[in-house]
Amino acid sequence: MNYDLFSLDTSDAAKLTVLSMGLGQDSTALLYKYAYDTEFRKHYAPNDFLVIFSDTGNEFDETYRHLEHVKAFCKLQDIEFVHLTADMGYHSGDWQSLEHFYNAKSAIGSKAYPKICSQRLKIDPIYRFLEDFLAKRYGVKAGKKKGFRQFAKESGKIRMMIGIAANEEKRMSEASDRKERWYRESIEHCYPLVDLNMNRQGCQEYIRSVGHDVPIPSNCMMCPFLSLEELEYLRRFCPEALEKWVHYESKKLEKWKHLDSVPVVSSSGKTSIVNKNLGVWGKKYLPEVIEEAREKFSKWTDERIREYRMSHGHCVASAY
Repeated sequence: MNYDLFSLDTSDAAKLTVLSMGLGQDSTALLYKYAYDTEFRKHYAPNDFLVIFSDTGNEFDETYRHLEHVKAFCKLQDIEFVHLTADMGYHSGDWQSLEHFYNAKSAIGSKAYPKICSQRLKIDPIYRFLEDFLAKRYGVKAGKKKGFRQFAKESGKIRMMIGIAANEEKRMSEASDRKERWYRESIEHCYPLVDLNMNRQGCQEYIRSVGHDVPIPSNCMMCPFLSLEELEYLRRFCPEALEKWVHYESKKLEKWKHLDSVPVVSSSGKTSIVNKNLGVWGKKYLPEVIEEAREKFSKWTDERIREYRMSHGHCVASAY
């Protein structure tokens, strides 16, 4: 591949490139590209390289097994890999894990609510850790994001390598669009898979081509943005997690049952009764949707459900 075709400015190569590792197929493909493709490495991460995975505490068992493989691989390749867990202090407040938040607040993620879990459990911990890392590794003065600005002034912006595949461009964002000044001045986003026109299938093929197993798409087991097919996967292969999820929803609905019937006055002055006590699927609660998925995919074999899970992944807009 001709890397000179790409728009990424390499005239002032980044001192530090960070791979935001989700442990799914996209970010795994990027890790292997860095390890095996010399031209890729020269173009996207010619200097210091760091891989960070922030743990939500609610990943699939397959993802945690893949995590161990990636740790061993990085050690063998002399690639610095950081596994951020809640005990390290970078997850904050009630967001020690997804379930910790659900328990602490009697809350539940919902398709009807703004999505904040990726920000709280992945993005925020990464940048809290990263500022400490900059202080220890490069001697900047950390605190209130001043370390980022000092590093950028002295060594250039940090290149954040993000695993968004081709055909998912709608999920991309520019660091320059962020409201935080420190972010705009210190971070640049990098999307190599889009540059390389590597879609999900291309990532899978590349991972196999370099001799590794393809991991499942990564996401929390109790993510409200999963599809009915993924819910059926959960019902068949992770019943204990699904049972806990139903429990969390039930607990939330009980705590907020006073919102089951709320009088709402329209602009015309008409009063109507509205249910504002929403579950994972909004006004449809999990047991009902689980049954819908069971019926809809009753003729699907386990193999077909597994194949769907391997080849799909719900995509949500997250700003890195």
